[in-house]
Amino acid sequence: MRIPAAVLLAALCPALFAQSPLALPGCEARPEVRQVIDGKLANKALENMKFTDRLALKHQVLDDLIAKYPRELEPYRQLIQATRFDDPEAYAALSERYVKQAEQHPDDPLAQYLAALVLTGKDTPRSVQLLEQARSKAPGFAWPAISLARAHATGKLADKKKAAEEAAAFFAICPSSTDPAAQRILNRTAGTELQARVAAALRARLAKETEPKRLEDYATLWGLEFRTRPPQEHDALRKQVAEDLKRLEPMNPSPDAEWLAFLKDGYKQSGASAETVTAMEDRVVQAFPRSEEAFDIVDKRWEKAHKEPEDQKDAAVWAKYNAESEAAAKGWIAQFTEDRFLEHMYWFYTISDDPDISEKEGLGALDAFIAESTVYQRPGPWNYLNAANFLMDHKWQPERAIELARQAEKWAAIDREINRDDNLTADDAKNRKEQEIYMDHALAGLILHAAKLAGKPEEAERMKASIEGPPPDDVKMVPGYWLNRARLAALEGRKADALTFYQQALYTRGQTPEAYHGRLKDDVLDEASAVWKDTGGTDAAWNVWKTPPAAKAQELAEGRWEKATKTMPAFELADLAGKTWRLKNLEGKSVLINVWATWCGPCQAELPKLEKLYEKVKDRSDLQIVTLNIDQDLGLVAPFVKDKGFTFPVLPAYSFVLSLLDSVGIPQNWILDPKGAWRWTQLGFAASDAQWTDTVIAKLQSVKTE
Repeated sequence: MRIPAAVLLAALCPALFAQSPLALPGCEARPEVRQVIDGKLANKALENMKFTDRLALKHQVLDDLIAKYPRELEPYRQLIQATRFDDPEAYAALSERYVKQAEQHPDDPLAQYLAALVLTGKDTPRSVQLLEQARSKAPGFAWPAISLARAHATGKLADKKKAAEEAAAFFAICPSSTDPAAQRILNRTAGTELQARVAAALRARLAKETEPKRLEDYATLWGLEFRTRPPQEHDALRKQVAEDLKRLEPMNPSPDAEWLAFLKDGYKQSGASAETVTAMEDRVVQAFPRSEEAFDIVDKRWEKAHKEPEDQKDAAVWAKYNAESEAAAKGWIAQFTEDRFLEHMYWFYTISDDPDISEKEGLGALDAFIAESTVYQRPGPWNYLNAANFLMDHKWQPERAIELARQAEKWAAIDREINRDDNLTADDAKNRKEQEIYMDHALAGLILHAAKLAGKPEEAERMKASIEGPPPDDVKMVPGYWLNRARLAALEGRKADALTFYQQALYTRGQTPEAYHGRLKDDVLDEASAVWKDTGGTDAAWNVWKTPPAAKAQELAEGRWEKATKTMPAFELADLAGKTWRLKNLEGKSVLINVWATWCGPCQAELPKLEKLYEKVKDRSDLQIVTLNIDQDLGLVAPFVKDKGFTFPVLPAYSFVLSLLDSVGIPQNWILDPKGAWRWTQLGFAASDAQWTDTVIAKLQSVKTE
């Protein structure tokens, strides 16, 4: 959707410069501005609107606020964010106007700051220059400091000392700010001392607060307090949280579901009994039986009562579990009607891996999914890709799959431009490029597969040159390259070529697919087998052809482990039991470090396997397992660990991990050798890897002798 020129002009109205002397935004939006944003632009107020209508309303509300309060910062920030990510065609015009505005008004710190925001990631050095100019014009203007801290926290301009100084400068002016961007920078760059000062200032501020929406900032406060106090003091902190809850609960006589969910999490952090927490959960479900918050509780209870089967190969057990899951999902969709995701998208994800779903029901779920994800949400490449893959998995409507893949290509290009960042480190730039290549290979392969089923070889013409180019340098991308070469050759009837390329795809892939949820899916082998049979090949020759040499089989066993590119810094971290762990004290052992969070779904799948691994090696003197938890709400971690029965060491390490990595995807596994050198990294968790425990132990043992 393109923003009309009048709307853009409204965002830059002359009133911005009409005040003399020029007023500057404070640490927070004034109450009347916040009230409008919290009311008219709250997620629950917008979620039932079509995406284009929602975007238009956002612009209207923010433009009206800017016209009425031209020296308030928050409406500008939200307008920039909404336009950049939701309306990229209009963002270039908006950026140009803000930059021109700064040039025309070099003495206005707010104008300089707004121009810096739109240039972040596009021309970061110029953005930093504008931020420094804004700060020099108005030392009491806090916001340039937090943006400078962000610019220096990561990337090519990384300077940890400067980032920490800028964060301290911001909180010196705004000591109790709960702004999400400021809090992220605080946790990434600041030491415990500053975080503790912010916590103390925030507690003092909240003691005078009465408005429920602002009182929910206690969640931020509790996270800070738990992260800045040693585990030995956490019991006292839990008592403090319990006292806070006594004050908070009666302060909202007409609570909504969000408020009750906030209290529920508070009770968990307070160390309340299981009976008390359950009673609070029951209150949410009974008071708001159709809400998203109620569904979250019911869903977690169901998962706890219905453990996923451990044997990924047992088709019968998984069929029974999937049938129970689908039956439960149907009931939830009928009950929790206030949850849009559940109502329109959940069923699609529930039946995506069901090979026995009927075509009528499957296509109905797909139609609802596409409508929701492209009409009521901002369209994006992954939703289109998921929809196209669903059709191909079931061999339904290949021509439609091609069109969905084309839409995924279009939105992938849009997102790449939006997310372009000139401040990325070489490693992050490489990782982002790898993700783009992976997407390109996936889309090309999907179109080739669909074109073959549809009998439309002409669909491959525009991709042929790129598919037949030289292999990529990155070994992780090589299997996808050969698979697409094979699919193109098969589509064009070049069977001998196709078999040669399929074999290369088999021999270069990092991990042989294993059964997942009772079903073994191996597209490479299945497609190659079909071509082999078309050529009249025998089963005996097929078994020879598909089996890699012994050396190659060993290489495949390495799986998804990559050589580490960073050095592990010295650390001193206390675990939840109060024991202090230091890198130097781990010398002489091979160490596995797992990075996780309670809210991470793949982590929750991996942690039971990690517990089994820990039980297996905990008494060995040559191996050590530790975990780094990165929850912001640290008070929730100990109850989670206790509830799950995990015994491995848990080291709260939110700030440590954020300071170590520019971007954090979890779960991650790191392996250190006995000298403390970081040797291997594994990103993500493959639930189908039945040999994960043995693979990790072998990897730990290998670094002792390398």
